[in-house]
Amino acid sequence: MWYVIDAAEPDRAIRQVPEERTARERSVHRLVRPGTLSTVASSAVAQAIGSNESCDREVLVRGERRDVHAEPVPGPDGTPLAVRLWVGRRRRDPAPGIDVFLWHGRQWTVLADGTGGTVLPHGHPRLHGAWFLSRIIECEERDRLMTAALDSRPGTRWQGAMQVRTPDERSARVFGFFRHHGPNVLRGLLLQVEPAREPGLIAPTYRDDAAVALLGGTTALIDAETMQIIEWLTPPLGDIAWRHHPASKGTDPSGAGEFDLSTTHLIHPDDIGIYLTALRSLVENRVDRARGVVRLLTLSRGWQPVELSCVRLPHGPSRFLTCLIRPVGPDTPSGLIE
Repeated sequence: MWYVIDAAEPDRAIRQVPEERTARERSVHRLVRPGTLSTVASSAVAQAIGSNESCDREVLVRGERRDVHAEPVPGPDGTPLAVRLWVGRRRRDPAPGIDVFLWHGRQWTVLADGTGGTVLPHGHPRLHGAWFLSRIIECEERDRLMTAALDSRPGTRWQGAMQVRTPDERSARVFGFFRHHGPNVLRGLLLQVEPAREPGLIAPTYRDDAAVALLGGTTALIDAETMQIIEWLTPPLGDIAWRHHPASKGTDPSGAGEFDLSTTHLIHPDDIGIYLTALRSLVENRVDRARGVVRLLTLSRGWQPVELSCVRLPHGPSRFLTCLIRPVGPDTPSGLIE
């Protein structure tokens, strides 16, 4: 049987339970029996984490051979963040699909090793947190997950089931385990608990797609404290070079510095002042809503004028704003709209 182990807690294992379409986390010594086998399994896991290489052992249990195989799953810097563990007879079932990553709250960026998984696409080690959230179709207590990522502190944990979109645009059920990793950093592990489904007659995003068609634009939740787009409330405009979006590869800002909506490559340099003035007026409660036209970078490295209509989030903390982003004609001048 396959188990997944978070390298931060090598004495605990996550076991997929297909018949229940979920996963359970327990101590290795409770899941793997007898004790001699669990001891060898724990040793193999420790070796895989320490050496960053696969480890294989053989154990005789009541005269029958049992194989123990532990393979590290690397994080963004190549250091193991998790371990896949097989304990059983020689024949191995296919390993469960997993994603392992770090979620930086202030940069709102998901960092992985780029090999891809059930949710994360191959070749994209750095992805925007808003893009990651857009792949979650269903998730109980989504607000608590976002809070954990925005404010990760020692002891912060979240776990639960999700229905997600896969890189090949199918859907799959995963079980997510998130825990504090460091200042403003959350460690994420997604374990696939059922096979991916083929697309149905009605796309899982039909509500969002209908809203985009009716609005003629897209809507986003903005955190004025970190100056980040936190979540796409409707799918983002397709031709815009959103930072660390898979479709925008090659247009991301250069260098390893920190980026937010005040230092972004996305807004035309001549229009940054317009945008920041509108946000400050909202955050400082000088206005109830703000409108303006700015130019956004496109995938073809041109500039698309868009009208931004921003309001504070009703019935929520003052740090959050909602924004409607609607394309306008190419000759529309930049500036605030009274």
